[in-house]
Amino acid sequence: LSPYLHFGHISAHEVFDAVMNREAWTSRKLIQARRGQREGWWGVSASAEAFLDQLVVWRELAYNGSEWTPNYSRYESLPDWARQTLSAHTSERRPRYSFATLDAARTHDEVWNAAQRQLKTEGWFHGYLRMLWGKKILEWSPSPEAALDRMTRLMDRYSLDGRDPNSYAGYTWVLGHYDRPWPERPIFGTVRTMTSASARRKLRMEKFLRLYGDQSSGE
Repeated sequence: LSPYLHFGHISAHEVFDAVMNREAWTSRKLIQARRGQREGWWGVSASAEAFLDQLVVWRELAYNGSEWTPNYSRYESLPDWARQTLSAHTSERRPRYSFATLDAARTHDEVWNAAQRQLKTEGWFHGYLRMLWGKKILEWSPSPEAALDRMTRLMDRYSLDGRDPNSYAGYTWVLGHYDRPWPERPIFGTVRTMTSASARRKLRMEKFLRLYGDQSSGE
């Protein structure tokens, strides 16, 4: 729904109403729900809770962040811990790809290439793959500042829901915003990492890779 929300074809309030009507929800259920916990806050089914976490919590966080955070779309808006740990690991060896190579989906990573091709052909890709897409750009860029610039340029160019507060919240999340420190790793420092191997375990990738693989190379 994100492109439709972005262009105002449907409102978040209308979507919320449709979900809650299906769940037979009333505000009285908030009293019965488990307060102070991320799971079960609304008192609806698990799938509806997960959907509302994106529609209400993360979307509102992004819009409020764009309104109240100075330079919210810039590298300087990141928390101190994230900038410090990324800076400390910038000089480490890593696979490096030019912007043109990323744009053309010609990296060594089959999963990332497929996600980039879907973005270019359809203007959209799965939310989990968006996170992985950004994390790999961070891993393959000469600096975290360059990674932020590349994510922004690619999404603004190809994504139907680019140029949106949610997009900028996603880029900065890749770099540690709205997150916490994790165990230290090469390149990322204590910023959260993601791997294509994990995506293969969590998602049904076979059909996706057949559909968006590079037919000319047999990928």
